[in-house]
Amino acid sequence: MKIADPQGRDKCVQLLRVHTSTLDNCFQEAWKRWLAWLSTLAGSPADITPRSRANILYDMIKAEAIERFAGTPGVTAREERRFLVLYFGDTVALRFKKFRSKTLRVSQNRTRQATAYGQQELEYSSTLEPLTHLVAGYLLDDLELNLERLAITCSMGGQHLWEPIDILDGKASSITVPRAPQSESKKPTVRSTARVKRPTTGEKE
Repeated sequence: MKIADPQGRDKCVQLLRVHTSTLDNCFQEAWKRWLAWLSTLAGSPADITPRSRANILYDMIKAEAIERFAGTPGVTAREERRFLVLYFGDTVALRFKKFRSKTLRVSQNRTRQATAYGQQELEYSSTLEPLTHLVAGYLLDDLELNLERLAITCSMGGQHLWEPIDILDGKASSITVPRAPQSESKKPTVRSTARVKRPTTGEKE
């Protein structure tokens, strides 16, 4: 499958159609687990930095994916250095990330493996055809209280090759983040990550 070919998107949609519900559940259940865990912590939710939230949420999404896709015909999971990739047949490789903004672009780690994945040049299938590398990602709403959009993207060098594929029509979470008790003298707010300087290495989103 030629990734730059417009038909490549249609082929991926057809291939992943039966798996979109499972992918949606990976994100939705991980978000529920994150909120349940957050509610058990003393103090304000604002004490958790966006970077820490992204790292923990990634680990939860990864755990959900490994469990939910285990034993699924035609799907294998491989993890190297905490870099999880799902392989769908000999055609598609998919990993999980957090989208930075409504453009649905992601932060690129500086590791050799992550760079190769983002450049569509990591590895080949058993048929010696290059695998199409996709990202299944989530976007939080403006207040970072809910999942706003879940989508699958295909990019090279940070630029989208296709129109993003929505997961279950972009179904959003209706679960809200727990707030601090009203008795506190100062109500904390969850700030946007837009002004936070992002690290170039080590963050799993």
